[in-house]
Amino acid sequence: MVTLGKSSKISRGMVSLRRKRPFQLMVLRRLRELKKIVPVGTRQKAKVDVLLRQTAEYICMLELKVAVLRRLSAIYGV
Repeated sequence: MVTLGKSSKISRGMVSLRRKRPFQLMVLRRLRELKKIVPVGTRQKAKVDVLLRQTAEYICMLELKVAVLRRLSAIYGV
């Protein structure tokens, strides 16, 4: 009985590793794609926290550009 319990613990651990691996690969793949999209991320080899901060700044900049374009559109009636 003890042997069965140990092997079941090992198999549970192996199953959890198998579940984590595809998730880690998915995260790494998405981070690579994010580095391609964010202009600052492609120039430097950035750590994850730096990349996410740069992404947040880039999103804020894009939102500001959209706001400016909407105001200009309202002013000129386009």
